[in-house]
Amino acid sequence: MRRALLLSIAALAACGAVERPFPVGLVGPVSSSLAAEAARLGLIVVDSAPSGSAVSGVVTSRDGLRLAAARAAVAGASGFFVRPGSPEGRDLLDYPEEWQAPSRVLRELSALRPVLEGGALVALPFPVPAGLEARAWRFGGRVYVVLANPTAGAVRLDAERLAGWRALFSERADAARALGVEVGPCQLGPGRALWLEGRLL
Repeated sequence: MRRALLLSIAALAACGAVERPFPVGLVGPVSSSLAAEAARLGLIVVDSAPSGSAVSGVVTSRDGLRLAAARAAVAGASGFFVRPGSPEGRDLLDYPEEWQAPSRVLRELSALRPVLEGGALVALPFPVPAGLEARAWRFGGRVYVVLANPTAGAVRLDAERLAGWRALFSERADAARALGVEVGPCQLGPGRALWLEGRLL
Protein backbone atom coordinates (compact mmCIF):
# COMPACT_ATOMS: atom_id res chain seq x y z
CA MET A 1 0.00 0.00 0.00
CA ARG A 2 2.75 2.46 0.97
CA ARG A 3 4.72 1.61 -2.19
CA ALA A 4 1.63 2.19 -4.35
CA LEU A 5 1.03 5.52 -2.62
CA LEU A 6 4.56 6.74 -3.28
CA LEU A 7 4.39 5.58 -6.90
CA SER A 8 1.14 7.52 -7.35
CA ILE A 9 2.78 10.69 -5.98
CA ALA A 10 5.67 10.25 -8.41
CA ALA A 11 3.27 9.63 -11.31
CA LEU A 12 1.35 12.81 -10.55
CA ALA A 13 4.63 14.71 -10.51
CA ALA A 14 5.42 13.53 -14.00
CA CYS A 15 2.19 15.12 -15.26
CA GLY A 16 3.13 18.66 -14.26
CA ALA A 17 6.11 20.95 -14.36
CA VAL A 18 8.33 21.17 -11.34
CA GLU A 19 8.05 24.68 -9.94
CA ARG A 20 10.43 24.71 -6.94
CA PRO A 21 13.34 22.29 -6.96
CA PHE A 22 13.77 20.54 -3.60
CA PRO A 23 17.03 18.57 -3.72
CA VAL A 24 17.62 15.87 -1.11
CA GLY A 25 20.92 14.20 -0.36
CA LEU A 26 24.31 14.38 1.32
CA VAL A 27 26.86 17.14 1.73
CA GLY A 28 30.36 15.84 0.99
CA PRO A 29 33.06 14.96 1.13
CA VAL A 30 31.92 11.33 1.14
CA SER A 31 33.61 8.12 0.11
CA SER A 32 33.10 6.74 -3.37
CA SER A 33 31.15 3.82 -1.91
CA LEU A 34 28.81 6.15 -0.01
CA ALA A 35 28.35 8.32 -3.11
CA ALA A 36 27.45 5.21 -5.11
CA GLU A 37 24.94 4.09 -2.45
CA ALA A 38 23.40 7.56 -2.36
CA ALA A 39 22.99 7.51 -6.16
CA ARG A 40 21.39 4.06 -5.95
CA LEU A 41 18.84 5.48 -3.52
CA GLY A 42 18.11 8.48 -5.76
CA LEU A 43 19.94 10.97 -3.54
CA ILE A 44 22.42 13.57 -4.68
CA VAL A 45 25.83 14.41 -3.22
CA VAL A 46 27.00 18.03 -3.24
CA ASP A 47 30.11 19.82 -1.98
CA SER A 48 27.97 22.53 -0.40
CA ALA A 49 24.21 22.75 0.06
CA PRO A 50 22.35 25.16 -2.24
CA SER A 51 21.27 28.45 -0.68
CA GLY A 52 18.09 28.09 1.34
CA SER A 53 18.57 24.38 2.00
CA ALA A 54 18.59 22.92 5.50
CA VAL A 55 21.58 20.83 6.54
CA SER A 56 21.58 18.35 9.41
CA GLY A 57 24.36 16.28 10.88
CA VAL A 58 23.86 12.54 11.11
CA VAL A 59 21.34 11.69 13.80
CA THR A 60 21.30 7.99 14.66
CA SER A 61 17.69 8.31 15.79
CA ARG A 62 15.29 8.14 12.85
CA ASP A 63 12.80 10.26 14.79
CA GLY A 64 15.43 12.94 15.39
CA LEU A 65 16.37 13.19 11.74
CA ARG A 66 12.74 12.99 10.62
CA LEU A 67 11.97 15.91 12.95
CA ALA A 68 14.81 17.95 11.42
CA ALA A 69 13.51 17.23 7.91
CA ALA A 70 9.91 18.07 8.87
CA ARG A 71 10.95 21.35 10.51
CA ALA A 72 12.89 22.26 7.37
CA ALA A 73 9.76 21.68 5.27
CA VAL A 74 7.64 23.73 7.69
CA ALA A 75 10.16 26.57 7.56
CA GLY A 76 10.08 26.63 3.77
CA ALA A 77 13.60 25.33 3.15
CA SER A 78 14.48 24.77 -0.50
CA GLY A 79 16.15 21.40 0.07
CA PHE A 80 17.39 19.06 2.79
CA PHE A 81 20.82 17.53 3.20
CA VAL A 82 22.65 15.40 5.73
CA ARG A 83 26.34 15.98 6.43
CA PRO A 84 27.79 12.55 7.29
CA GLY A 85 30.68 14.02 9.27
CA SER A 86 32.44 10.67 9.70
CA PRO A 87 35.89 10.76 11.29
CA GLU A 88 38.81 10.38 8.90
CA GLY A 89 39.30 6.81 7.83
CA ARG A 90 35.75 5.81 8.69
CA ASP A 91 32.93 5.27 6.22
CA LEU A 92 29.30 5.64 7.27
CA LEU A 93 28.45 2.47 5.33
CA ASP A 94 30.70 0.54 7.70
CA TYR A 95 28.14 1.26 10.41
CA PRO A 96 24.75 0.11 9.06
CA GLU A 97 22.96 1.10 12.26
CA GLU A 98 24.08 4.71 11.72
CA TRP A 99 23.38 4.77 7.96
CA GLN A 100 19.89 3.32 8.40
CA ALA A 101 18.31 6.47 9.87
CA PRO A 102 19.61 9.02 7.31
CA SER A 103 19.02 6.73 4.34
CA ARG A 104 15.43 6.00 5.34
CA VAL A 105 14.50 9.59 6.17
CA LEU A 106 16.13 10.95 3.01
CA ARG A 107 14.25 8.39 0.93
CA GLU A 108 10.97 9.41 2.60
CA LEU A 109 11.66 13.05 1.85
CA SER A 110 12.59 12.16 -1.73
CA ALA A 111 9.21 10.47 -2.13
CA LEU A 112 7.56 13.73 -1.01
CA ARG A 113 9.60 15.91 -3.37
CA PRO A 114 6.71 16.24 -5.87
CA VAL A 115 4.54 17.71 -3.12
CA LEU A 116 7.28 20.04 -1.86
CA GLU A 117 8.23 21.12 -5.38
CA GLY A 118 4.86 21.43 -7.06
CA GLY A 119 2.29 21.67 -4.27
CA ALA A 120 0.43 24.89 -3.55
CA LEU A 121 0.64 26.16 0.02
CA VAL A 122 -2.79 26.12 1.67
CA ALA A 123 -4.25 26.95 5.07
CA LEU A 124 -4.02 24.18 7.64
CA PRO A 125 -7.18 22.07 7.36
CA PHE A 126 -7.59 21.65 11.12
CA PRO A 127 -6.51 23.56 14.24
CA VAL A 128 -2.98 22.75 15.34
CA PRO A 129 -2.32 22.87 19.11
CA ALA A 130 0.28 25.20 20.58
CA GLY A 131 3.74 23.69 20.55
CA LEU A 132 3.43 22.04 17.16
CA GLU A 133 4.87 23.36 13.91
CA ALA A 134 2.84 22.61 10.79
CA ARG A 135 2.43 23.35 7.10
CA ALA A 136 0.01 22.18 4.39
CA TRP A 137 0.13 21.80 0.61
CA ARG A 138 -2.44 20.89 -2.05
CA PHE A 139 -1.09 18.54 -4.70
CA GLY A 140 -2.73 16.13 -7.13
CA GLY A 141 -6.19 16.70 -5.69
CA ARG A 142 -5.12 15.94 -2.11
CA VAL A 143 -3.94 17.97 0.86
CA TYR A 144 -0.70 17.03 2.58
CA VAL A 145 0.16 18.18 6.09
CA VAL A 146 3.34 17.88 8.11
CA LEU A 147 3.27 18.16 11.91
CA ALA A 148 6.44 18.56 13.97
CA ASN A 149 6.78 18.57 17.74
CA PRO A 150 10.10 20.15 18.76
CA THR A 151 9.00 20.47 22.40
CA ALA A 152 10.00 18.27 25.33
CA GLY A 153 6.45 17.03 25.93
CA ALA A 154 3.70 15.21 24.05
CA VAL A 155 1.04 17.37 22.37
CA ARG A 156 -2.54 16.10 22.22
CA LEU A 157 -4.51 16.17 18.98
CA ASP A 158 -8.21 15.78 18.29
CA ALA A 159 -8.68 12.23 16.99
CA GLU A 160 -11.99 13.14 15.33
CA ARG A 161 -10.33 15.86 13.24
CA LEU A 162 -7.81 13.31 11.99
CA ALA A 163 -10.52 10.97 10.69
CA GLY A 164 -9.85 10.19 7.05
CA TRP A 165 -6.21 11.28 7.16
CA ARG A 166 -3.52 8.78 6.22
CA ALA A 167 -0.24 8.70 8.15
CA LEU A 168 2.66 8.37 5.71
CA PHE A 169 5.79 6.36 6.57
CA SER A 170 4.08 4.87 9.60
CA GLU A 171 3.22 1.30 10.57
CA ARG A 172 -0.41 2.41 10.98
CA ALA A 173 -2.01 4.15 8.00
CA ASP A 174 -4.86 5.63 10.04
CA ALA A 175 -3.56 8.90 11.51
CA ALA A 176 -5.28 8.59 14.90
CA ARG A 177 -4.08 5.01 15.33
CA ALA A 178 -0.56 6.00 14.28
CA LEU A 179 -0.69 8.51 17.14
CA GLY A 180 -1.61 5.84 19.69
CA VAL A 181 -5.32 6.49 20.13
CA GLU A 182 -5.97 2.79 20.81
CA VAL A 183 -3.74 2.74 23.88
CA GLY A 184 -4.25 6.25 25.20
CA PRO A 185 -4.78 9.85 24.11
CA CYS A 186 -4.14 10.86 20.51
CA GLN A 187 -0.84 12.70 20.76
CA LEU A 188 2.36 13.50 18.91
CA GLY A 189 5.28 12.64 21.14
CA PRO A 190 8.20 14.93 21.90
CA GLY A 191 10.74 15.17 19.11
CA ARG A 192 8.41 13.43 16.66
CA ALA A 193 7.08 14.38 13.24
CA LEU A 194 4.16 13.10 11.18
CA TRP A 195 3.29 13.47 7.49
CA LEU A 196 -0.41 13.22 6.61
CA GLU A 197 -2.24 12.71 3.34
CA GLY A 198 -5.89 13.68 2.96
CA ARG A 199 -8.57 12.13 0.82
CA LEU A 200 -9.07 13.14 -2.78
CA LEU A 201 -10.89 16.47 -2.91
